[in-house]
Amino acid sequence: MSENSNVFDLIKKKLEELLSLKIMNFQIEHQIGSFRCDFLAEISFKNWHFSLVGEIIKQPSSSVFRRALFKLKSYVSQSPSLVPILIAEYLSEKRRKECKEEGVNFLDLSGNIFLQYGEGLYVERSGFLNQFPEVRKGRSPFSDKASLLLRAMLKKKKVWGVRELANEVRLNPGYVSRVFKELEELRYLMRVNSKGKLKNQKSILEDWIHHYDYLKNEFMKYYCQAKSPQEIIGKLEKLNISKKVKYALGFHAGSFLISPHATFNDVHIYISDKESGALFENHLNLRPVDQGANVILVSPYYKHSVFYDIQKVNTLWVVSDIQLYLDLYHYPLRGLEQAEHLYEKRIKTIIESEDLHSDG
Repeated sequence: MSENSNVFDLIKKKLEELLSLKIMNFQIEHQIGSFRCDFLAEISFKNWHFSLVGEIIKQPSSSVFRRALFKLKSYVSQSPSLVPILIAEYLSEKRRKECKEEGVNFLDLSGNIFLQYGEGLYVERSGFLNQFPEVRKGRSPFSDKASLLLRAMLKKKKVWGVRELANEVRLNPGYVSRVFKELEELRYLMRVNSKGKLKNQKSILEDWIHHYDYLKNEFMKYYCQAKSPQEIIGKLEKLNISKKVKYALGFHAGSFLISPHATFNDVHIYISDKESGALFENHLNLRPVDQGANVILVSPYYKHSVFYDIQKVNTLWVVSDIQLYLDLYHYPLRGLEQAEHLYEKRIKTIIESEDLHSDG
């Protein structure tokens, strides 16, 4: 929500304008049992009188969204006569659907609305685009360098000191401290004295998928004389690749070596520099093509973090499970299918088991 406007006045105005409701009374930070809601509005509509209990989302993260849903459902469990409503600048189609499934009404200031009360009041408007594009004041925890912190903290479940983590990922302690603050604001970090520990890992991964765009990588397309991508991987395994060459298989080819599931047509290889690319071009007799490529050399936009926690399978290096998941989730050719398989088989037990001990 904009810090330069009176948020509650704007909400009251939108409730009256968009829903044709008459507000009889509006209380800010009203106490309901052990909870304190953002607002409680006494509403008059035709012959009905009811109370809207509202939560306002000020951060776009999944953890903040789910926490608001939990609080609203808790209010209603304590006072069943209350009608819950979630307020945000914008709610995606997925989040609007989740609200309805949880029995929570919503109003976003971009124009999307759902309000149901009894049998006589039903208002629904959807399809409005985000009128409040996000302008981040802090640094995104999903940017290249910042994601090193997430990768390290997801790998090692512990309470991290700033300097300890800075040494682990080879970043400046001041930078790590600033990212810690950003994670804390997004409710992804819990403080233990002066140290930090990740929480809500599943929500972190969901938000990371939303921010990550594999198309920002630079793709160089080639054709290799081979009957299948598996044959190409076999050729790679036979190469005597110098330890000085920094590379890792990603996308479907990397997943095939880690946890095979979906069929695929091409082999993606992350390379650190042009010299590494030239090695693969020469040893595999690659021919540049515009169409029909089966080998794709990838110059990463995650230049600092894509090679973090790479894993060796037989003789080949593969990017981390997290990187595979990010790359595949929006990849058009059976990528989501492979990503979901990878999550169920490799990532879920680490992410979700830890979340059972988070404070939400």
